[in-house]
Amino acid sequence: MLNTKKILAAALAATMVFGSSLTAFAEDPVTSGGSDGAGASEGHLEKEVLNVVLPTVPDGSTPFNYTMDPERLIRETEGAKYAEGTTFPEAEGDTGVYFQTAEKTYANKSNVLQAINKSSCDVKLSVKVNTTQKSDKDIALATSSTVATEGTPNLYLGLVVGSTKTTVKAEEQTVDKVIAGTPGNFETTVVTNDSGVKSYAYKEKADASTWKAMNISMEGAVSNLAIAADATAPTVNVTWAYEKATTGTAAEDAVDYSTAPAGPTEASASATSVAVGGSVNITLPEGVTISEIQKKKTDGTFNTLPTDYYTLEDITNGKKLTIKANMLTTYTSATKIKVVLSEGDPISLDVTAN
Repeated sequence: MLNTKKILAAALAATMVFGSSLTAFAEDPVTSGGSDGAGASEGHLEKEVLNVVLPTVPDGSTPFNYTMDPERLIRETEGAKYAEGTTFPEAEGDTGVYFQTAEKTYANKSNVLQAINKSSCDVKLSVKVNTTQKSDKDIALATSSTVATEGTPNLYLGLVVGSTKTTVKAEEQTVDKVIAGTPGNFETTVVTNDSGVKSYAYKEKADASTWKAMNISMEGAVSNLAIAADATAPTVNVTWAYEKATTGTAAEDAVDYSTAPAGPTEASASATSVAVGGSVNITLPEGVTISEIQKKKTDGTFNTLPTDYYTLEDITNGKKLTIKANMLTTYTSATKIKVVLSEGDPISLDVTAN
């Protein structure tokens, strides 16, 4: 009986241990998972700037006003009717139609106006032209740039847009040109408003300077024939407008326009003389260099001045020429020197003692 109880107790204990083990092994391992991620957009930046500088005509300026002279009265009198010093085209090649290009200057072609595309995209420039009859005495209009040489005199007026020439008529005509944009002149940047909020902007670069532009001008010619005393000339009307280009390729006859300061067009010196030990600035056009400095000899000829007697330093648009103090040790009196250039006439300077 006692043995039976011991066996039963051992069996119950084993059952309890085994049951506890079953409870622990019932938990399965984690084999999957997940997480949510909220989406965000940095936003859209419109990378297109449309900005065209159209020609502006100041009040009182009339670039396309013209005077026709069929009987060449101006040439025959050498312009004596006009203010002293007024110049007209040379007789050879003169067409008899004059546009005023400066206060006392007349030419057979007008000054050039420009439409400048300062956009990041291409634009289409449309230039329209026609004539308005001034009276029933208006001279006849030529149908080409070749005017009549006998019979009834006529007048040629030509609109020039880039390299395209259009013979002007009473009926309106249009010349379209696609001017290329310059996307390289723009950049994406970050700006901060007054509240401290930052945002993206597509802006013109600080060093942007070169753009594409289209030239617009007028030219004219008139028969060298007698006209009636009351003959008149028609008015020419030119207008321009632009829009974003949606078709077509950029015109090859566009020109570069630069907002950078223009360099000098000819060489010059800041003074006509320089003291020994002193300096003078030599302004040089782009591409022109100083070849050598020459000194005047007693016989009036010039030879090369040794570099021991001067220095040349780079400055904006040229060189700073300094005459060393030892020059008068060898050359004991005032003299003349020449700044010899790679192109153009040399610059003459007096060298004086201190």
